[in-house]
Amino acid sequence: MSLFAEAAHMEKQNIPFAMAVITESKGSAPRHAGQMMVLSDGNILGTIGGGMMERKVIEEALLALQEGKSRVFHGRMARQGKDAVGSDCGGAISVFISVHGVRPKLVLVGGGHVNRAIAQVAARLNFTLLVTDIHAPNLQPRDFPQEAKLLLSSSFTDALSQITFDENTYVVIATNSNDLEVINILIHQPFKYLGLLASRRKVHSFTQQLVAGGTPAALLTSLHAPIGFDIGAETPEEIAISVMAEILQVKNNTSGLLMNCAARGFTTKQVEAEIPA
Repeated sequence: MSLFAEAAHMEKQNIPFAMAVITESKGSAPRHAGQMMVLSDGNILGTIGGGMMERKVIEEALLALQEGKSRVFHGRMARQGKDAVGSDCGGAISVFISVHGVRPKLVLVGGGHVNRAIAQVAARLNFTLLVTDIHAPNLQPRDFPQEAKLLLSSSFTDALSQITFDENTYVVIATNSNDLEVINILIHQPFKYLGLLASRRKVHSFTQQLVAGGTPAALLTSLHAPIGFDIGAETPEEIAISVMAEILQVKNNTSGLLMNCAARGFTTKQVEAEIPA
């Protein structure tokens, strides 16, 4: 299998890897053109020339994978000075290192109308999708994007035990009557975002019950509830836009301010100060 065919396969499987491509070379560089895939375990496919230069690029690629951000590497085949890699050949190369296969995972707990609409939006935003429910009618394949994985189980506790959660996982809870059970499990799992579709009254009741049951109040501050931005949404499709906007705000680490406010230099606190209580 060619390098790029392997890359396409890994991209489809959402397996993290970095692609290092020589963009510029000078002097006695080991190669003047070349590509190399770097896997998260440090193994490589292809080469950009070997030696100390390649070793440094592998190190940079692993750092890029950890951060989830692409970067540019400049290396000089010299012992000292800026960008020196510790060899004597005298050449220099620049390498663009792009990160792939790290699509965020969205877990939708409950397959009702709102989560169906959220799934349709999220699929277009390049999230991998997993939907779980305990009611078979809520997990009809026709209601979800083709790539969504559907998990039917006898209980949400059993379903969640089959799912791996990490710092790249986003979760939306929207069940009929099992929200408290689900929160009690997921609040202790690693995640990037945990949101609950519920009214303020319901959120307050759940918070009181969880704290009374021994869940530290500080832990519950990571729960986004009620979920979504206040845009007057009523239909499942409108609510999906509201929820995914909040998820993207967390994913992209942005303020969530209106574009005209951000462009004029306002901070979130300044805007909130102008909103009546």
